[in-house]
Amino acid sequence: MSPCVCLFRSVSVLFVALISVVGCQPTEQVESYVVPRTSPPREVLDVAAYQRQLDQILVAIVPQGNQAWFFKLAGKAADIHPQRTAFEDFLATVTLDSSPTASPRWEVPAGWTEQPATGLRVATLLLGAQEEEEPPLALAVSKLPWTGSWDDFLVANVNRWLGQLRRQPLPADTVLQLAQQSPFRGGSATVFQLAGVFQLAGSLRQPTSPPRSQPTSQPAGQTPRQAAELSYQVPPGWLPGRLSSVRKAAFLLPAGGPTDEVAVTSFPLAAGSQMGDLLANVRRWAGQVGQEPPTAETLNELVEEITVADLAASYVELVSPAEAADQRALLVAVVKRQGVIWFFKMVGQRALVLGQRQAFREFLTTVKFSTAPD
Repeated sequence: MSPCVCLFRSVSVLFVALISVVGCQPTEQVESYVVPRTSPPREVLDVAAYQRQLDQILVAIVPQGNQAWFFKLAGKAADIHPQRTAFEDFLATVTLDSSPTASPRWEVPAGWTEQPATGLRVATLLLGAQEEEEPPLALAVSKLPWTGSWDDFLVANVNRWLGQLRRQPLPADTVLQLAQQSPFRGGSATVFQLAGVFQLAGSLRQPTSPPRSQPTSQPAGQTPRQAAELSYQVPPGWLPGRLSSVRKAAFLLPAGGPTDEVAVTSFPLAAGSQMGDLLANVRRWAGQVGQEPPTAETLNELVEEITVADLAASYVELVSPAEAADQRALLVAVVKRQGVIWFFKMVGQRALVLGQRQAFREFLTTVKFSTAPD
C-alpha cells in the first residue's frame, strides 16, 4: 500500500471521528424572556383635543388703493373653526366704497352685533349676543397704508401675527403658499388662518422671556383669591384659570388643556333679556357639544333641580353623541339671586369632564354667597 493511500485513509478516519464528536454535543436551546417596561407606553395623540387647545387668527385682507382693509378674528381654535363658513359668508357681502377714505359696507349676519369704531378699529362685530355667559368672538375691522410690493406687505403682516402666536417667522414663499382666496363684492380677499399660542399674560407681542410654567394646583379645601360676594372650596388638582370681569372664578381641570375648565360667571337679569331663559341656554349648550337641542316639551328630561348656597338651582348635563368625532361634555348649574344669574359650568373633553363630575358636584355644595338673599 502506497504512503499516499495510507495518509488518505488516516485523514478520512480522523474526519469521521470529529463529526461523531461534534454530533454528540447537546443542541443549544433558544430561550425567550418577558421583561417589564421601564416606562408606560405613550398615549395615542388626540389630534382633535390638541387642536382645540391652540389659539387662532383668521384674517382677510382687502387692498384698496394705497391702503388695505383687515377683517380679523382672534381666539381659541375651538371657537373660530366652526365660524369659518360664517366668516366667508360675511366677506361675500363686503362692498368697497368708491372713496378710499370711506369705510366698506357689509351686511351684518343674523345673530351678530355691530359696535361703533374705537381706536384703530373702524368697527367691531360680535359673533353672538353680549349677554351670553362667555364673551363672544369679536371680528375687528381696521385698515393700514401700504406701499411697495403687495406680497412683501402680506409676508410682513403674517409674520407679525405669527409673532403674536409665539411662532417663528416664515420664509416669504412659505407665507404666500398659505394664502387662500375668498370672494367679496367686486374682488377677492386674501385669507390666512394661523395657529399657535398667545402669550399667557394676554399681550399680543412676541414674548421676550420664556413662557410661564403651569400654575401649581390649589391644596384641597384652600380658597384662592375670589370674588367678594362668593366663596367656595377648590377640589384637589384643580388649577387657577383665567378670570375676567364676568368670570368670578375659573379653574383648569387636572390633565386637561386650556379649554377643559370650570368657569363661574354672573350677569344682571335685565328686563327683556334672554339670559334667564333656561330653554334658550340649554339649546345653545347642546349645540356646543353636538347634541340635539331640546324642545320646551323635552327640556324637563335634561334638568335636575338641586340646591346651591341654599338657593334653588337648575342642573344640566350635556354630552356629545357616541358618533360625534369630537367628544365633549358640559355640566352646568344655574342660580338666580338678587337680580343676577350665576352660571357654574364645567366643559371639556368628555372623559375628563365626566371623570370630574363628582368633584364638580361637591364643589357646588361648598359655594356660599356673602350676604343673605332677598
